[in-house]
Amino acid sequence: MDTRTAVVDGYRVEVSGWDASESFFVEKAWLDWGHGTQMEIKLRSILREGCVVFLRLMPPVDDGVNFPVAYRVLKVTARDTDGWARIFLAKLHPRASYRETAQAVSDTTVHVA
Repeated sequence: MDTRTAVVDGYRVEVSGWDASESFFVEKAWLDWGHGTQMEIKLRSILREGCVVFLRLMPPVDDGVNFPVAYRVLKVTARDTDGWARIFLAKLHPRASYRETAQAVSDTTVHVA
């Protein structure tokens, strides 16, 4: 586990998902926010690029809005000498349903001169 006590632009999170051997894992880590939207965590679990992981803020937020958020693994670096791999993430966004897409198309009006 990462032994840092203070992180600038970071959050303590619980990471879960399926690792490269398709085994379910749960690890605690720091979510570091770099410049812009770049997000990074360090894990001992081995992940594949393109896989989906779920992050949940720790400790639980009192307002009941502490649910896991899906992220896609963009890049996995080689492990360092302590056994940690840097994982770069991008937040996943739900796709529009067929009904929502059809509604958006039908709402578009075309004027012909």
